[in-house]
Amino acid sequence: MDEATLSHIFEPFFTTKPVDKGTGLGLATVYSIIKAHHGYVIAESLPDKGSAFTIYLPIE
Repeated sequence: MDEATLSHIFEPFFTTKPVDKGTGLGLATVYSIIKAHHGYVIAESLPDKGSAFTIYLPIE
């Protein structure tokens, strides 16, 4: 995905899907759960190459 899309992916209701094809809550939910556990998520993406998500959670 491009930088403009990547900058919005964790926002609730953000989606690149057509109307009536998704709510855009998946990544926002993941982000909220990880933050609630004092962790963080890094998203990396290259257009037409793919995306990688790294999740960090504290040990304690």
